[in-house]
Amino acid sequence: MESSRGKPGLNGSGGGAAAFDYSSRRGYYTGAGAALPPLAAGSRAPPVDPCCVALRVFVLLGTLASAVVMAADRQSTTVQIAAGEELAPPLRVPVTAKWTYSSAFVYFVVANAMVFAFSAAALAAVRRRSAVVPVMVGDLVAMALLFSAVGAAAQFGLLGERGNAHVRWAKVCDVYGPFCERAMAAVVVSLIAAFADLVLLMLTILTIHKASSYY
Repeated sequence: MESSRGKPGLNGSGGGAAAFDYSSRRGYYTGAGAALPPLAAGSRAPPVDPCCVALRVFVLLGTLASAVVMAADRQSTTVQIAAGEELAPPLRVPVTAKWTYSSAFVYFVVANAMVFAFSAAALAAVRRRSAVVPVMVGDLVAMALLFSAVGAAAQFGLLGERGNAHVRWAKVCDVYGPFCERAMAAVVVSLIAAFADLVLLMLTILTIHKASSYY
């Protein structure tokens, strides 16, 4: 009498075939249409990486500091203008420099404020499994915003520091020294925050890659 043979891969019998492993994603495609079991209702949240949290906090504080320093940057001073007559004393004219006078600085403040708001929301959603991919896409957009804002503000700052002899634009940082120093300090901090966001994005991609069983 023939012994009954079970189907291989379903009940662990039949030619010594291993039982179907539901914990492997690869088994999903080799299990003859079998589906993965649903996650339990009380499944635990994904673990939090302290390095990623520290980088996120640094980006949060860096963008906040950059936006506040640039938004508060203002300087009033007086410049001397030679009078038309030879013996007349020079005229003293009050002048003011503000960040709102430059569209590059305005874009810088707005971009850093947006990245600050996103970083705060990402920190609040750090324990949610469904927020991993949206936060990763948001980090990519935030990084692009920061680098573009830093480039625009740095170019305008260098123009004020060195001028442009080709179009006869005089440098102004010798008149507005503290204003230029505060502006460039904000740009440097924002640049460091942009690189921190880049590292954070790379760590997130590496974590997703390690968690996947396709490779």
